[in-house]
Amino acid sequence: MKKDKLAILIGFMPNPRIFKRVALESELYEVHLICWDRGSNMIPHKDSGNCVIHTIRIEASNHPLKRLLPYAKFKREALKLLNELQPAVVHAQMIDMLKIAVKYADSSRKKVRLIYEIADLHRLIVDKQTNPVKRAVQLYLRHEDKRCSEKIDLLIVTSDRYYKMYFRDFVPRDKVLYFPNVPDLSAFRDYKRHNGEGDSFTVGYIGGVRYKEQCGLMIDAAKSLDMPLLFAGYENDEPEIETLCRAYDKGTWIGGFDFKTQIADLYGRCDVIYSVYDADMANVRVALPNKLYEAVYCGLPIIAAKNTHLAETIDEWGVGGAVDHKNVDDLVDLLKKMRDDREWYLSLVRNCEAHADEIDLNKFNEELKKILIGWEA
Repeated sequence: MKKDKLAILIGFMPNPRIFKRVALESELYEVHLICWDRGSNMIPHKDSGNCVIHTIRIEASNHPLKRLLPYAKFKREALKLLNELQPAVVHAQMIDMLKIAVKYADSSRKKVRLIYEIADLHRLIVDKQTNPVKRAVQLYLRHEDKRCSEKIDLLIVTSDRYYKMYFRDFVPRDKVLYFPNVPDLSAFRDYKRHNGEGDSFTVGYIGGVRYKEQCGLMIDAAKSLDMPLLFAGYENDEPEIETLCRAYDKGTWIGGFDFKTQIADLYGRCDVIYSVYDADMANVRVALPNKLYEAVYCGLPIIAAKNTHLAETIDEWGVGGAVDHKNVDDLVDLLKKMRDDREWYLSLVRNCEAHADEIDLNKFNEELKKILIGWEA
């Protein structure tokens, strides 16, 4: 029996989270992944062969206002493609993609199901804006979110706080699925713990290199302790963190990497995972990044910024510590304790192992699959 089509619509190059959705949804649908290549040098993660990838390359700035014209061009191309494919379901990531999905659904002669996924709340939407232009953009985005969300069949959030903080005012609770960004554990089959001690104890940052002030803090703290450090991830814009890392004689810069083939080795080179972001931002305070689940699965303590949902979870599970996101001395003290107090460090490792059961991708996949099957019935 021929499968209906499902289109995943993203405004970036595919990442591991997207291919986890592809793997599940391809069990029920013929999946087409439509992605916007904005002209970056980011290394795209390899697909698993169970979807058709349609890449639309239109160069664009990271600045929201400068991206308006390129977005209009992408929207035209994406709508043309959606009208050719005629998918029964569109899975859109973030509001700019949802707007395209809603326009397609409104013009379609058949019933189209819409999935809206939020992996990260944009700061323009949730942070207080004092600049008149940014304030106007915020009001517009919030209006569009509410308008388009009236048409969705399912909202997927990677942090339960996203709903409580923002969406509960206009999305019914029974349309929400909490789906944390837990890893595809098949990529970690070859993982081996580093077990570094003393001079080889290594702090690692794995993932897209953003929040550069906090990344610089990690470098300063490592240098203060003469501690090895590792950065693995694509750095957007100017390579300032890469430059600082390479200038440190105990710094290792990996840059962009392929998740499936390299992630296990990268975690296997670290003893603690750094996940400190700018906690002055509202979206940072409520996010639960994939680093939490990957680090815990690997039995590696994790460091977060104080006064965040991530820090609360780390404290509840007993799997790491939190620091002031602007205080290098705070970070130096915590890293020194993790390196030198072996008994305490190993207790954090044991707590990671005790919470490994909470990182069950299959459990969350089954919840989403049940919803999709219900739509077919």
